[in-house]
Amino acid sequence: MSIAILLKRSLPGSKSSIVGHIERGERIAQAIQQRFGISEPRQWQAKHLRWVMERWASEKSESTRYDYWRTARVLASVLNHWPDWEPHLRGEWCRRGIGGRRAKLVHASVEFKVL
Repeated sequence: MSIAILLKRSLPGSKSSIVGHIERGERIAQAIQQRFGISEPRQWQAKHLRWVMERWASEKSESTRYDYWRTARVLASVLNHWPDWEPHLRGEWCRRGIGGRRAKLVHASVEFKVL
């Protein structure tokens, strides 16, 4: 299943924010595929997204890393893994405690059908 299909079905928000998440999600998927040989997002584990944040995105600016963390958080939520993966995805990139509104994550009751 492609990242675009996975995220379009589940993300609330403006078209531009959805497009941004899709673009970042596709870059994350490409990096994971190149490094680990896993092309199906449903086969990802927390360690794959942790690698993206620690190694792949390490040279990016602080705000860009935060954007990638937000997308990783959305991907984990869409894959119904966020509560379990959340402790593994904490790091300097998530800027905890600065404020802002709560994340609009996918509810676990949403089901996805493979086309």
